[in-house]
This record gives sequence, C-alpha cells and structure tokens, in this order.
Amino acid sequence: MLIRMTEQIDQFFNPDGTLISIPVKSAKKIAVLLHIARDLSPTTKYPEKELNAIIAKYHDDTAAIRRHMIEYGILERDSESVYWVSNDMTSSHPHPKVDPI
Repeated sequence: MLIRMTEQIDQFFNPDGTLISIPVKSAKKIAVLLHIARDLSPTTKYPEKELNAIIAKYHDDTAAIRRHMIEYGILERDSESVYWVSNDMTSSHPHPKVDPI
C-alpha cells in the first residue's frame, strides 16, 4: 500500500501547522518545503523581511528554510535579498496553492 507524501510529512508538523523539525531525507524535506511554499504567490517578489514573516508561521529558523528553498530550486533570489518562486517551480506546478504531492 502506498502512503501519500502528505501523510508522511504530517509527522513533521504540530497540530497548529508549525514545523516540529526539518526532515533529513531529501524527499521529505522537499515535500515540507513545497507545503510551506504554498503560501507564496508565483507573481510576487518578496523582500527578505516579508518572506521571513511568512516562513516564521511555520518555523523559527527562517534562514535555514530560505536556504533549503533556494538549494532545491523552489525559490530564487537577487543580490538585494529579494525572493520569488522559481520559474521552474511555476512551470511544473502552475499554482503553488495546489498540493503538488
């Protein structure tokens, strides 16, 4: 029997939606990051402070979450610390509010 990835990542979230811990395994980490990225608009550019406010709803270590999102190609950033959802992400997942799992 296959277990949906959302069921596998539920173990990383508290009932209030906050992240307990960042998964070590890449597949689960990416699934958690994509879950958080659903709060981001594909057409919005986010200054670091604004992005941190969104990420902080899930986890206190906003820098780690940002780094992982960039590492896995979910977000891109410019030299002025402005972030946006990667074009690769929006082309393969046209609407980040839809659960990509």
